[in-house]
Amino acid sequence: MREARRLLPTGGHLAIMDMNPRSQIYQRMPPYILTLLKSTEPYLDDYFSLDIEAAIAAAGFARPSITANSPRHRTIVAQAI
Repeated sequence: MREARRLLPTGGHLAIMDMNPRSQIYQRMPPYILTLLKSTEPYLDDYFSLDIEAAIAAAGFARPSITANSPRHRTIVAQAI
C-alpha cells in the first residue's frame, strides 16, 4: 500500500478488485473446501485477517469505499491524500 501511495500523485486513485473475506460465501464455506482454496493461496489467512481499510488509510489514502461487485468479490477505491 505504501508503494502504491508513493507512486500515485496526490488526488490519484487506488483501485483493487479482489476476494471479499466478509462475503457470506467464504464465511459459510465448509472447512475442507477452504483448505483446498488455501492450498493455492498460501497467504489467504493473512489476507482474510487484514484490516484493509486501516492498511490503506495508514499508507496515506483517504478511507476507501468498498463495494461488493459479485457474491464473492469486492472493489476498493481510495484517493491518495
